[in-house]
Amino acid sequence: MADVDEIIDYMKSLKKGFNKELYQSKIDELGYLVETTGLNYTDFHTLFKVWLNLSIPMAKWVDLGVCIVPKEKVQQKTVEYSLRWILVNCDNASNITRTGFLLDWLTAAMDTDSIEMTALDIGYEVFYILLTYEALTQYVIKLLYTLTKPADVTRKRVLELIDLGKKREGKKNMFRQIQVLLGLFKSYKPQCVPETVPSISIHTAFRNVNLKLLAHFKNSQSKRNTLSKETGHLTWINPINSISKNKKCDPLIPNLEYLNIGSQQYDSSAKKTYLDFSDSISLLQYSSRHDMRRPARLRALLCNPAGLTLLVVASEGDHAFFSYNLHHVLNNCFLEQSPHSYAEKQYFLNQLATYQATLLQGLPVITVFLAHYLPFWNEMDFFAEILRLVEWVNVESVDHVEVIVSTMGKVFHRSQPLEQRAILYALTNMYINLIYASTRERHYFLNMQPSHDAIARLLRMVAFYISDMSNKWLQVSPESTCAVLSVVRAAVRRARGEARCGRAAGAVPRPLCLAAPLLAGSAAALDALAALLLLHKEIFVATKHRSDFTDQQLQEKRLLQRFTLDFMSCFSENIFSECKKGIVFSKLHPHTVGQLMDLIPDVDSKLSIRNNLAFASYTYIMHNKDARDNTLWFNVIDEEFDNLAQFVKHAMPGFS
Repeated sequence: MADVDEIIDYMKSLKKGFNKELYQSKIDELGYLVETTGLNYTDFHTLFKVWLNLSIPMAKWVDLGVCIVPKEKVQQKTVEYSLRWILVNCDNASNITRTGFLLDWLTAAMDTDSIEMTALDIGYEVFYILLTYEALTQYVIKLLYTLTKPADVTRKRVLELIDLGKKREGKKNMFRQIQVLLGLFKSYKPQCVPETVPSISIHTAFRNVNLKLLAHFKNSQSKRNTLSKETGHLTWINPINSISKNKKCDPLIPNLEYLNIGSQQYDSSAKKTYLDFSDSISLLQYSSRHDMRRPARLRALLCNPAGLTLLVVASEGDHAFFSYNLHHVLNNCFLEQSPHSYAEKQYFLNQLATYQATLLQGLPVITVFLAHYLPFWNEMDFFAEILRLVEWVNVESVDHVEVIVSTMGKVFHRSQPLEQRAILYALTNMYINLIYASTRERHYFLNMQPSHDAIARLLRMVAFYISDMSNKWLQVSPESTCAVLSVVRAAVRRARGEARCGRAAGAVPRPLCLAAPLLAGSAAALDALAALLLLHKEIFVATKHRSDFTDQQLQEKRLLQRFTLDFMSCFSENIFSECKKGIVFSKLHPHTVGQLMDLIPDVDSKLSIRNNLAFASYTYIMHNKDARDNTLWFNVIDEEFDNLAQFVKHAMPGFS
């Protein structure tokens, strides 16, 4: 028994006058291989190309083509090669019969689900052109009928088919084939086809395909289906949303049965339209006094702002149903293979993020989804949408939030600077939103309202991860002004969030974050640093009498106090004489300090804020005046930097 490679080599060597008995024996061997073990796709594709280009008698050529059937589905590369071969040979009258058999071969593969339909779709225009060849119409009609979609039906094509039908009225079978196709067009777009076009049974228009070829394809299909049942019988699917050739998948955000919020949404005694609600507040006021009807699928309310508002004020039962539905949709769409397009998924995530922002709270089901999705995220898809979702996490599950924050930290260290700034901004928003959530009396979508201690632990955990992430960024890029400014400004935003809610939750930055602006050469970073110190002073003053003031917070307070002394020393130009009271220069060896003072004349002045590179332009303006005049120097700060000016007024009144 020969193997496939030997058969391929033999077919390649065929010339005019070949041995017919040897040829038939090779055909029999190939048919046996196809029936028993099957052809792998590489051997099939090679043999397929050899077969199409053989110049042998038609009967022998057909016998070989009947046996060339793969055990897998026919792929796009084979379809593309077939189409190129058809375009080259369809105008040659001597190749009409061969072209017809190739079309029969494709039809048999299509009838037995043995070809990728998306690949076959690319040949629609070619098949439509072949319809104009009378000799090929009977071979191509079934392919055209099966592949036609509503978008393929145009008035121009209808007119072309009517014209073809008139030319073939004397040929009964050909005329019937055109009528069948027109009947399909009419079912898709009746406005494009005359009413007089009759409905004809499609079976009378399609020719029978070679039975032996069809048997080979059915055998291959049966083997694939058996294997599929053995390996996939434990897979659960939703039959409503399952995808087939003629059915679209269920949209992620279903369509509403009314436009925005129409009059049919309310009782007939007090009909309202969407125009009656100029904003979300008026809609909320109305919903508090009237029962609100909802569409059958709650996800439809994600489609517009009014729907989001109605979803916010929905009953607890509706919220529970929405969470249940959302859990399955998120898992099936993002954690498994999904037929939905990237744009549809992107819009869906955007609407979920908008809903969380409307509710001013994270949904538990979305927080759980992020904890499951982010560890497997490719860090590119839906980047902006994921960051928007991360900004609102739920306070119920500390473990899930920790997974989210720690994973985002790993993504942060692998990202480029712009992406790093975006991630830091999103996590800072998360922290601020969690602080806000700690002040709320009621949380929605929760089984139990979180305790004060649980929220405090969550805040400390998130603050720790953000501070650690920022500290490592500065260690890797200490010379990056972008990194320094981003870290300090993020620390200011977290401190401002704590100050507004009157609680010290644990957002004190690390020493490197405090010291880096002194060397960064950025006036904006120094101004932000001053704002940070002022905010934390306000926080500690407001919380110093609270019973829950922990030992860790006392240590953080001492850290800020010591760094404040360093910052004041940089203004008063006594950095080294006061270094033991601060933290930045406190660990310098006295011998090192002495050497610096000997090597650098007036070293305290050289390292002061006044001579920092960030203020070079302002120092240049004052070069003709007394550069050591504190009043002149403070006037510059007071005009340009509000936070620095406020820091000097509060901490160093004599300086100003």
